[in-house]
Amino acid sequence: MTYAFPMDELTPLSCTGQGPDWGNPWNIASNDVAGNFSLTLIDVLDTLVVLDDRAGFEQAVKNIIDWVSFDVNTKPQVFETTIRVLGGLLSGHIFANQTGQPFHLPWYRGELLDMAHDLGKRLLPAFNTPTGLPYARINLRHGVTKGETLETCTAGAGSLILEFATLSRLTGDDRFEKAAHKAFFGIWNRKSDIGLVGNTINTWTGAWISPEITGIGAGIDSFYEYALKWYILSGDVEYLDVWEEAYAAVMRFSRAVDGFWIIIYGEPIQDYRKSMTQISKKLPLISTLYDLATRDPFYLDVGERVLFDLITRSKVDCGLAGIQDLRTNKRDDRMESFALSETLKYLYLLFDEENPLHSDDSNYVFTTEGHILTLGQKHLKPTPASRRKMRHIDNHQCPAYHPFVLVPGKRGQGNGLVQGIQSRPDFEYARLLVGLAPPQRDIDTWSPDGWCERPHVDLFSYDVILSPDGNVVPEDLSPNLLKLGVLPDGFVLNNVTGIRTHIVRRLDGTGYDIRKLGHYTVRTGHVVYINDSSLFSHLDSLQNTQKHPDVLLRFYAEDVDSLMQAPTSMPVDTSNDMQTLLVGYSAQFGGDLNKKSHSNPNGLPFAHQGGLNVYRDPDNLLGCAPYKYSHPYSVLVVHRGECTFLEKLLYAREASAAGVLVISDDDAIVNPTANADEIQAAGDFSDTALVLLPQKAGEVLLEMMHRAEQGIIGQVRMVLEDETADIPAKDPNRILYINGHPLRNTRLWV
Repeated sequence: MTYAFPMDELTPLSCTGQGPDWGNPWNIASNDVAGNFSLTLIDVLDTLVVLDDRAGFEQAVKNIIDWVSFDVNTKPQVFETTIRVLGGLLSGHIFANQTGQPFHLPWYRGELLDMAHDLGKRLLPAFNTPTGLPYARINLRHGVTKGETLETCTAGAGSLILEFATLSRLTGDDRFEKAAHKAFFGIWNRKSDIGLVGNTINTWTGAWISPEITGIGAGIDSFYEYALKWYILSGDVEYLDVWEEAYAAVMRFSRAVDGFWIIIYGEPIQDYRKSMTQISKKLPLISTLYDLATRDPFYLDVGERVLFDLITRSKVDCGLAGIQDLRTNKRDDRMESFALSETLKYLYLLFDEENPLHSDDSNYVFTTEGHILTLGQKHLKPTPASRRKMRHIDNHQCPAYHPFVLVPGKRGQGNGLVQGIQSRPDFEYARLLVGLAPPQRDIDTWSPDGWCERPHVDLFSYDVILSPDGNVVPEDLSPNLLKLGVLPDGFVLNNVTGIRTHIVRRLDGTGYDIRKLGHYTVRTGHVVYINDSSLFSHLDSLQNTQKHPDVLLRFYAEDVDSLMQAPTSMPVDTSNDMQTLLVGYSAQFGGDLNKKSHSNPNGLPFAHQGGLNVYRDPDNLLGCAPYKYSHPYSVLVVHRGECTFLEKLLYAREASAAGVLVISDDDAIVNPTANADEIQAAGDFSDTALVLLPQKAGEVLLEMMHRAEQGIIGQVRMVLEDETADIPAKDPNRILYINGHPLRNTRLWV
């Protein structure tokens, strides 16, 4: 305000302001955003709200009303004008107009909304194309100019729904929401056969423009962002469906094996170093840090480093200068408006843990420019009755978050000393990928264990053709309604043979969901009912030799000699911690748990009624490597993952153990199996048993073992209870498993 108002942008090195480049209309780097309408002032409105500066907010609103007009002969970009100017006006109006909060302005009469409406009407002619995809640029006074380019990017055409639809809801003029909706689905309906959208498209023909590439970076990113955020803001489930399908496709096809994103249609970028020579002026990393902040100091540490770099590299007397070249720190005499509307706003929120926005559980969202938008109940459209009937439950998921724990605590799994960024095992690997040399201070503190291994990434989604016995069958391209029926709340599979099924990993980490059955799309809230008894027909021949699927295990601790007990301030509690009963699920291979050692001298060691010691190897927690020591007459405890159940059993057999207890990563009921050829190749392991413990039962056992390792209780031992013991009933909501993956939106009717 001191040096640049009422110009569009601050020039921090010369301490002046600048607007459009009037002398060079082709300077799109400047003219795409600078429209001679006090860009930075409008863009910064809700940053003043975040900073709790009411006086500054009120003065900014007055200045905009007094100074800004959109009757200007400039040709800015539709997308940039929408996210920066239209979004800023709408956010400012929402706070100035809403009573019951500190930024309400009693004298305000909706002037910002009137200005937003005027701007929206000036942008509407850009959508007059055969496809409904808007031109990239428009003259705010004269409309679309002759010879205007027909090229636009996916983000530019498809990321307008938040601002345009909010404008429609607040003004009652539905033209804006209809235009943005048509443009959004004009992009989505042109996705490729594998569900991906390209980067650049022809607004007149709707054809993707060469090079046909995809990704999640500039030109595409906010298309995905707005699909999810408009659902959050409005409840329109169509946009949630787009986001879920797009996310699954990107995770499946558009990332490298090491987890980094790559180009899939064109040639992958090989030289990462060239991309690091210029700093990204928009710094989207800051908003990512804020979105990911989970009280893990990793993100605070990264945020502090970014703030330090901004202060030491960019800060000058009159503002923040852009950096043209990181190698020389050559500065650019320009401070774009998003430095205030995004970068500093998100940094402030990252460190201001008591900011009211953190405890606001309403439907508000940040736009891609960092503007805060929300809609009240009167501006939300009710869900149609037909949709409520078909999808009465939307089971939302959040990504599973697991902090990096350096030293486990005593209060359960995931508790303990959390690592910061410099101790993260993936930190050096990320630096290696971009070709950066480590500073000496980092070399001096490197672990003697070396660099971390390349991350292992599982496929995010699978396509399988169902078969009841595991044999290869031809795909049924047109299943009839008797085979695959439609129900009010989902679908029913009366015959699984030949049905192509698309399964997608859940974000909460608890398994997978079916997303497609044949030519049907399975939406959020749908249930797939399995009613095919042939799934269990192959078990008929095993009826006479079938093992007990459920086993009851008693874990107890030996008495601790008071003279040998480790010093501790915690009292020894023998009422609960000394003994517990847990239900496990035996494998369909390995030792037969029906054989009791007390009645049969040659019985299974796992079933020895005198009890067995229970151990876990801290160097082999997954049981996927040979054990260093022999463990006769003992049971080994391992975690599920990395290798097969059969491999865990074989390593336990080689260590002379009586068996192995595998702690699952969920609470699903699973009786581990293996292929017949693998069992035959493994040889005789009938004297070693494997039992799977669900996650909650495993946590009880691990807590008990932890107390034993601390000397609070004695050695943990295990005994197999008689099969006549009272075992809790199974969960009636049984689900289907495909290749070991639990399908959470299924139910077994057979």
